[in-house]
Amino acid sequence: MRAWPAVLVIAACGDRALPEGPELGEAANVTIAAHQDDDLIFMQPDVTDVVEDRAGLVSVYVTAGEGKATGTEALAVTGRRNAGLLEAYAEAAGLRSEWSCGAIEIAGHAAQHCRLDEARVSLVFLGYPDGGKDGERPDSLLHLWEGKIAGATTVAVEPTYYDQAGLIATIAEILTIAKPTTIRTLEIASTHGRDHTDHMVTGALALLAAAAARSTAELIAYRGYGNEEEPASLIDPLFDRSANLVAHYDACVTGCSECGTACRTINPAHATWLRRRYAVGTRPLARGLLRTGDTCVAVSTDGAPTSAPCSPTSTRWELTGDGVLRAATGRCLGLLASGEGFTSTTCTPDPQRRFFLDDDGHLWSGMPALAEADMSYAHLWCLVLAGGRPRAALCGANRTVAWQLAEEPTTTPRPIPALPGRAVRLADLTGDAKADLCFVDAGTLRCAPGRGDGTFDAPAAIGALAVEPESLVLADVDGDRRADACGRDGTGVTCALASAAFTASPFSPAFARTGAADATDRSLSGADADGDGKAELCGLTAQGVICAFRGQAPILLVRSAWPMLGAPLWSADLDGDARTDWCVSPGGPTGAACGLDRDRGLTTDGAPWAYTFQSRFAAAPADTTVGALADLDGDRRADLCTIRGRSIACARSQGYAFGPESTLVALPGAGALTALWLGDLDGDGVTDACAEDGASIRCVRR
Repeated sequence: MRAWPAVLVIAACGDRALPEGPELGEAANVTIAAHQDDDLIFMQPDVTDVVEDRAGLVSVYVTAGEGKATGTEALAVTGRRNAGLLEAYAEAAGLRSEWSCGAIEIAGHAAQHCRLDEARVSLVFLGYPDGGKDGERPDSLLHLWEGKIAGATTVAVEPTYYDQAGLIATIAEILTIAKPTTIRTLEIASTHGRDHTDHMVTGALALLAAAAARSTAELIAYRGYGNEEEPASLIDPLFDRSANLVAHYDACVTGCSECGTACRTINPAHATWLRRRYAVGTRPLARGLLRTGDTCVAVSTDGAPTSAPCSPTSTRWELTGDGVLRAATGRCLGLLASGEGFTSTTCTPDPQRRFFLDDDGHLWSGMPALAEADMSYAHLWCLVLAGGRPRAALCGANRTVAWQLAEEPTTTPRPIPALPGRAVRLADLTGDAKADLCFVDAGTLRCAPGRGDGTFDAPAAIGALAVEPESLVLADVDGDRRADACGRDGTGVTCALASAAFTASPFSPAFARTGAADATDRSLSGADADGDGKAELCGLTAQGVICAFRGQAPILLVRSAWPMLGAPLWSADLDGDARTDWCVSPGGPTGAACGLDRDRGLTTDGAPWAYTFQSRFAAAPADTTVGALADLDGDRRADLCTIRGRSIACARSQGYAFGPESTLVALPGAGALTALWLGDLDGDGVTDACAEDGASIRCVRR
């Protein structure tokens, strides 16, 4: 058994003296949880990876105590839970060095802070009283939000008093100090079924604090109790690693084993939740028409926000990285304390003008909502239309409005011959930073140059490239930041390099085969398998997912032998570590299964990555013609897009799973779109989308 830090022994015994704690510092990741096990159960395997990578983590625990426990009993519960957390995080870090713990002051409030320096992990305990599952306890967060109480005194060795503004200010100061790039919290939207009220109010608190701190961090909200109704998503190796941490926590809390060791099993309910990772992210930027259904938000001649039927001339809006909604007129949308909407030429990113667009399409406000008598499943304001005007309303459960913020598509007559959709690729080969539609026809590489507006000129010859047309890959294989063209022939992979004026030369003997295109050809893509800044050629063969390096010897890196030969495969960087990951469509109604390079030491099997709600999967693309992986939002993680009838829908990667699928663009007319291509059409560094629609190409810039 490893000795607990003295501060935790003091907490458990009820003594009222704490040593001075270590100062908080910067950390790329902040988690804001309600209870001392929420991050261990609902935010895995993500948080464990942060610890293993020494990426920097501050974990904040808002509540303390449990249920009806009061006084020294509540302090004892808190002490055991805090000790369990320290054991779990030391286990995750693979360390047995001592924690440094003590009291700190944040925004005028006392808190406990424990730091494990070598792992770059800080745990901060605020101690607001646990409110019970339904918020029934007198001092609950729910009652605080509803205005039934003015505030509450913490369950802590050095108590402090919090009102709502004080809680928001305290979390905001932590975010200001830490300067995270990612904030993880619990259910902010209250729109995904039953959950603990402390979870949902804590999620709302995290969003409001991010607004108050003017943080531009990515916000990811993890679903809690309601996830038990969804399919399991953590396969055994990932579950076992996470369950080991919970078992170390439980040993200190429940006494099922000596603190510092692990229980043999974990609570069955915890195991059920731990098997299921479902989260909703917020988008860093978006632009286009702001619409719900067929109605778009507009700005009247006197500057007032209003609405009108959507048309190509509707007001164009941009959601900036700091959450400001700016109209093309230069005015920005804001909300008054009463909830009324207004626009102003002042566009500072304060909470009054701060919006968060989540992947479910909700636009949440950074202003605290006015208290109401029953806020059980609604804790935040969101943007709605009332009386034809944008304004705030209390949102949650089924009281929400779904928005789309997307450009109108452009249409151009199909400039390319009647080739299968997989035989056409979208990338800049002409060197003007505008993506072109390229293909191989009769041994010649040709491209229809992009004009930058989503339309294309007539095709022109680029160079000779006698490869199977459906194996065409456009990627930078030599590291000069210019797209090259590669494909399969009878000798292997042949590439026409931009640096050699697109003169074809052998790349690798891998994938050599003669004959018409097969599933392996259609699975080929360019992805950086080893982090050297050069794309390798990856695909699915009888060996599994392999990546071929440039050279005359068949140098191959086998990523996984798990997928069945012939399954649609996409290779890309899903978690932002500059190494190749992969997804396949396993067939049937289930969503994509994916594997990360970083997990190859644990498993090379595919894990379910699709988001589900009420057991409805976002189905994986049927094949590589109608699906594509690309980074849509600049976070260095590839997102999965697919055609759904007349729409292009995309699911954003959160690094360990996809979030809810949202519609990128919906096109009028009849008949399904038949091919999808992703690329940067206008050279602004943002990935755009084009789809084949009979005799036309429809494109939407983002």
